Amino acid sequence: MNTTNKNLNRRALPKFLLWVGIGALVGFCAGLASGILGGLNAEEWVSVRLPAALGAVAPWGIPVTSAILLGVCLGQYRAAKKLCDSWDGEDETAPDQADQRLNIVLLCSSLAMILDFLFLGMGVLYTEGMATAAVTVAEMLVSCALVVLAQQKTVDLTRRMNPEKQVSAYDSKFQEKWYEVCDEAERAQIGRASYRAFRAVNRFCPFLWLALLLLSYVFPIGLMPLAAVLLVWAVLEVTYILECIRLSRNKEAAQ
Repeated sequence: MNTTNKNLNRRALPKFLLWVGIGALVGFCAGLASGILGGLNAEEWVSVRLPAALGAVAPWGIPVTSAILLGVCLGQYRAAKKLCDSWDGEDETAPDQADQRLNIVLLCSSLAMILDFLFLGMGVLYTEGMATAAVTVAEMLVSCALVVLAQQKTVDLTRRMNPEKQVSAYDSKFQEKWYEVCDEAERAQIGRASYRAFRAVNRFCPFLWLALLLLSYVFPIGLMPLAAVLLVWAVLEVTYILECIRLSRNKEAAQ
Protein backbone atom coordinates (compact mmCIF):
# COMPACT_ATOMS: atom_id res chain seq x y z
CA MET A 1 0.00 0.00 0.00
CA ASN A 2 2.80 2.44 0.87
CA THR A 3 4.58 1.63 -2.39
CA THR A 4 1.39 2.30 -4.34
CA ASN A 5 0.91 5.65 -2.59
CA LYS A 6 4.51 6.66 -3.34
CA ASN A 7 4.13 5.75 -7.01
CA LEU A 8 0.91 7.74 -7.27
CA ASN A 9 2.56 10.75 -5.63
CA ARG A 10 5.58 10.52 -7.90
CA ARG A 11 3.42 10.48 -11.03
CA ALA A 12 1.30 13.40 -9.85
CA LEU A 13 4.17 15.53 -8.48
CA PRO A 14 5.57 16.78 -11.85
CA LYS A 15 2.17 18.09 -12.93
CA PHE A 16 1.69 19.72 -9.53
CA LEU A 17 5.10 21.40 -9.75
CA LEU A 18 4.27 22.55 -13.28
CA TRP A 19 1.13 24.30 -12.04
CA VAL A 20 3.10 25.84 -9.17
CA GLY A 21 5.63 27.16 -11.70
CA ILE A 22 2.89 28.56 -13.91
CA GLY A 23 1.32 30.24 -10.89
CA ALA A 24 4.66 31.76 -9.90
CA LEU A 25 5.18 33.03 -13.47
CA VAL A 26 1.71 34.57 -13.55
CA GLY A 27 2.36 36.18 -10.15
CA PHE A 28 5.67 37.58 -11.38
CA CYS A 29 4.07 39.04 -14.52
CA ALA A 30 1.22 40.50 -12.49
CA GLY A 31 3.69 42.05 -10.04
CA LEU A 32 5.65 43.51 -12.94
CA ALA A 33 2.47 44.92 -14.43
CA SER A 34 1.49 46.44 -11.08
CA GLY A 35 4.86 48.16 -10.92
CA ILE A 36 4.35 49.57 -14.41
CA LEU A 37 0.87 50.81 -13.47
CA GLY A 38 2.31 52.43 -10.37
CA GLY A 39 4.80 54.28 -12.53
CA LEU A 40 2.02 55.48 -14.79
CA ASN A 41 0.24 57.10 -11.84
CA ALA A 42 -2.74 54.78 -12.19
CA GLU A 43 -3.75 55.45 -8.59
CA GLU A 44 -4.84 58.97 -9.47
CA TRP A 45 -6.93 57.67 -12.35
CA VAL A 46 -8.62 55.12 -10.11
CA SER A 47 -9.28 57.57 -7.30
CA VAL A 48 -10.65 60.36 -9.51
CA ARG A 49 -11.84 59.24 -12.93
CA LEU A 50 -13.05 55.73 -12.18
CA PRO A 51 -15.53 56.81 -9.44
CA ALA A 52 -16.93 59.44 -11.78
CA ALA A 53 -17.38 56.84 -14.53
CA LEU A 54 -19.02 54.37 -12.16
CA GLY A 55 -21.34 57.08 -10.84
CA ALA A 56 -22.42 57.90 -14.39
CA VAL A 57 -23.06 54.23 -15.26
CA ALA A 58 -24.86 53.27 -12.03
CA PRO A 59 -28.34 54.78 -12.77
CA TRP A 60 -28.45 53.03 -16.16
CA GLY A 61 -26.94 49.70 -15.18
CA ILE A 62 -30.00 48.11 -13.59
CA PRO A 63 -32.55 49.08 -16.30
CA VAL A 64 -30.28 47.96 -19.16
CA THR A 65 -29.10 44.65 -17.69
CA SER A 66 -32.55 43.82 -16.34
CA ALA A 67 -34.18 44.52 -19.70
CA ILE A 68 -31.73 42.20 -21.45
CA LEU A 69 -31.62 39.35 -18.94
CA LEU A 70 -35.28 39.40 -17.96
CA GLY A 71 -36.18 39.65 -21.63
CA VAL A 72 -34.31 36.41 -22.18
CA CYS A 73 -36.15 34.95 -19.17
CA LEU A 74 -39.50 35.90 -20.69
CA GLY A 75 -38.67 34.34 -24.05
CA GLN A 76 -37.38 31.10 -22.52
CA TYR A 77 -40.35 30.85 -20.14
CA ARG A 78 -42.85 31.27 -22.96
CA ALA A 79 -41.07 28.57 -24.97
CA ALA A 80 -41.10 26.23 -21.95
CA LYS A 81 -44.78 26.95 -21.30
CA LYS A 82 -45.59 26.22 -24.93
CA LEU A 83 -43.85 22.85 -24.62
CA CYS A 84 -45.74 22.15 -21.41
CA ASP A 85 -49.12 23.08 -22.93
CA SER A 86 -48.55 20.77 -25.90
CA TRP A 87 -47.24 17.89 -23.78
CA ASP A 88 -49.41 14.78 -24.04
CA GLY A 89 -47.97 13.15 -20.92
CA GLU A 90 -46.14 10.45 -22.87
CA ASP A 91 -43.41 12.22 -24.83
CA GLU A 92 -40.32 12.25 -22.58
CA THR A 93 -38.37 14.79 -24.64
CA ALA A 94 -40.79 17.69 -24.08
CA PRO A 95 -40.31 17.89 -20.28
CA ASP A 96 -36.53 17.69 -20.70
CA GLN A 97 -36.55 20.51 -23.24
CA ALA A 98 -38.80 22.58 -20.99
CA ASP A 99 -36.47 21.97 -18.02
CA GLN A 100 -33.51 23.18 -20.06
CA ARG A 101 -35.30 26.40 -20.93
CA LEU A 102 -36.39 26.91 -17.33
CA ASN A 103 -32.80 26.44 -16.21
CA ILE A 104 -31.85 29.32 -18.51
CA VAL A 105 -34.58 31.38 -16.83
CA LEU A 106 -33.06 30.64 -13.42
CA LEU A 107 -29.56 31.44 -14.70
CA CYS A 108 -30.48 34.79 -16.25
CA SER A 109 -32.68 35.84 -13.32
CA SER A 110 -29.88 35.03 -10.85
CA LEU A 111 -27.40 37.05 -12.92
CA ALA A 112 -29.86 39.93 -13.03
CA MET A 113 -30.15 39.97 -9.24
CA ILE A 114 -26.37 39.84 -8.77
CA LEU A 115 -25.92 42.76 -11.15
CA ASP A 116 -28.68 44.62 -9.30
CA PHE A 117 -26.62 44.45 -6.10
CA LEU A 118 -23.50 45.52 -8.01
CA PHE A 119 -25.13 48.61 -9.53
CA LEU A 120 -26.86 49.43 -6.25
CA GLY A 121 -23.47 49.53 -4.53
CA MET A 122 -22.10 51.70 -7.32
CA GLY A 123 -25.06 54.04 -7.05
CA VAL A 124 -24.80 54.43 -3.29
CA LEU A 125 -21.03 54.89 -3.26
CA TYR A 126 -20.31 56.89 -6.40
CA THR A 127 -23.35 59.03 -7.20
CA GLU A 128 -23.82 62.52 -5.86
CA GLY A 129 -27.11 63.52 -4.29
CA MET A 130 -29.78 61.52 -2.54
CA ALA A 131 -32.14 61.70 -5.51
CA THR A 132 -29.89 59.62 -7.79
CA ALA A 133 -29.23 57.09 -5.05
CA ALA A 134 -32.98 56.84 -4.37
CA VAL A 135 -33.65 56.23 -8.07
CA THR A 136 -31.09 53.41 -8.08
CA VAL A 137 -32.70 51.84 -5.02
CA ALA A 138 -36.15 52.06 -6.65
CA GLU A 139 -34.80 50.48 -9.83
CA MET A 140 -33.33 47.63 -7.81
CA LEU A 141 -36.60 46.98 -5.98
CA VAL A 142 -38.51 46.80 -9.26
CA SER A 143 -35.89 44.54 -10.83
CA CYS A 144 -35.77 42.22 -7.81
CA ALA A 145 -39.56 41.97 -7.83
CA LEU A 146 -39.46 40.90 -11.49
CA VAL A 147 -36.67 38.40 -10.72
CA VAL A 148 -38.71 36.86 -7.92
CA LEU A 149 -41.75 36.70 -10.21
CA ALA A 150 -39.72 34.98 -12.93
CA GLN A 151 -38.41 32.40 -10.47
CA GLN A 152 -41.89 31.85 -9.02
CA LYS A 153 -43.31 31.26 -12.51
CA THR A 154 -40.46 28.82 -13.18
CA VAL A 155 -41.24 26.83 -10.03
CA ASP A 156 -44.97 26.82 -10.80
CA LEU A 157 -44.40 25.48 -14.31
CA THR A 158 -42.01 22.83 -12.98
CA ARG A 159 -44.66 21.76 -10.46
CA ARG A 160 -47.16 21.54 -13.28
CA MET A 161 -44.96 18.99 -15.04
CA ASN A 162 -44.09 17.28 -11.74
CA PRO A 163 -47.20 17.27 -9.52
CA GLU A 164 -45.32 15.57 -6.68
CA LYS A 165 -43.22 18.71 -6.13
CA GLN A 166 -45.73 20.62 -4.00
CA VAL A 167 -43.42 23.36 -2.72
CA SER A 168 -44.05 27.11 -2.95
CA ALA A 169 -41.31 29.38 -4.28
CA TYR A 170 -42.07 31.77 -1.41
CA ASP A 171 -41.45 29.14 1.27
CA SER A 172 -38.62 30.22 3.59
CA LYS A 173 -37.21 26.66 3.40
CA PHE A 174 -37.84 26.24 -0.32
CA GLN A 175 -34.46 24.71 -1.20
CA GLU A 176 -34.57 22.15 1.62
CA LYS A 177 -38.15 21.08 0.85
CA TRP A 178 -37.49 21.00 -2.89
CA TYR A 179 -34.53 18.68 -2.34
CA GLU A 180 -36.71 16.38 -0.23
CA VAL A 181 -39.25 15.88 -3.03
CA CYS A 182 -36.57 15.20 -5.66
CA ASP A 183 -35.97 11.61 -6.74
CA GLU A 184 -32.60 9.86 -6.59
CA ALA A 185 -31.57 10.87 -10.11
CA GLU A 186 -32.36 14.52 -9.45
CA ARG A 187 -30.50 14.43 -6.14
CA ALA A 188 -27.47 12.91 -7.86
CA GLN A 189 -27.60 15.70 -10.46
CA ILE A 190 -27.80 18.32 -7.70
CA GLY A 191 -24.84 16.67 -5.96
CA ARG A 192 -22.68 16.68 -9.09
CA ALA A 193 -23.58 20.29 -9.87
CA SER A 194 -22.87 21.35 -6.28
CA TYR A 195 -19.48 19.64 -6.30
CA ARG A 196 -18.63 21.31 -9.63
CA ALA A 197 -19.53 24.69 -8.12
CA PHE A 198 -17.44 23.86 -5.03
CA ARG A 199 -14.40 23.09 -7.18
CA ALA A 200 -14.86 26.23 -9.28
CA VAL A 201 -15.04 28.54 -6.24
CA ASN A 202 -12.22 26.68 -4.51
CA ARG A 203 -9.97 27.32 -7.50
CA PHE A 204 -11.14 30.87 -8.11
CA CYS A 205 -10.65 32.22 -4.58
CA PRO A 206 -6.82 31.88 -4.49
CA PHE A 207 -6.46 33.62 -7.84
CA LEU A 208 -8.82 36.40 -6.79
CA TRP A 209 -6.92 36.84 -3.51
CA LEU A 210 -3.62 37.04 -5.40
CA ALA A 211 -5.03 39.55 -7.88
CA LEU A 212 -6.30 41.77 -5.08
CA LEU A 213 -3.00 41.49 -3.24
CA LEU A 214 -1.10 42.67 -6.31
CA LEU A 215 -3.59 45.45 -6.94
CA SER A 216 -3.10 46.66 -3.38
CA TYR A 217 0.45 47.65 -4.31
CA VAL A 218 -0.94 50.06 -6.89
CA PHE A 219 -4.38 51.09 -5.64
CA PRO A 220 -5.43 51.88 -2.07
CA ILE A 221 -7.96 49.04 -1.79
CA GLY A 222 -6.98 48.13 1.76
CA LEU A 223 -7.34 44.82 3.59
CA MET A 224 -11.12 44.48 3.44
CA PRO A 225 -11.39 42.97 -0.09
CA LEU A 226 -8.68 40.42 0.75
CA ALA A 227 -10.45 39.51 3.99
CA ALA A 228 -13.80 39.20 2.18
CA VAL A 229 -12.37 36.70 -0.31
CA LEU A 230 -10.77 34.67 2.48
CA LEU A 231 -14.03 34.72 4.43
CA VAL A 232 -15.97 33.30 1.47
CA TRP A 233 -13.23 30.69 0.96
CA ALA A 234 -13.30 29.73 4.65
CA VAL A 235 -17.11 29.41 4.72
CA LEU A 236 -16.96 27.18 1.63
CA GLU A 237 -14.25 24.89 3.01
CA VAL A 238 -15.58 24.65 6.57
CA THR A 239 -19.17 24.03 5.45
CA TYR A 240 -18.09 21.31 3.02
CA ILE A 241 -15.88 19.50 5.53
CA LEU A 242 -18.38 19.73 8.38
CA GLU A 243 -21.12 18.37 6.13
CA CYS A 244 -18.87 15.47 5.13
CA ILE A 245 -18.26 14.73 8.81
CA ARG A 246 -21.99 14.87 9.57
CA LEU A 247 -22.89 12.57 6.68
CA SER A 248 -20.15 10.13 7.70
CA ARG A 249 -21.50 9.98 11.25
CA ASN A 250 -25.04 9.46 10.02
CA LYS A 251 -23.81 6.62 7.81
CA GLU A 252 -22.04 4.97 10.74
CA ALA A 253 -25.12 5.37 12.93
CA ALA A 254 -27.32 3.79 10.25
CA GLN A 255 -25.01 0.79 10.06
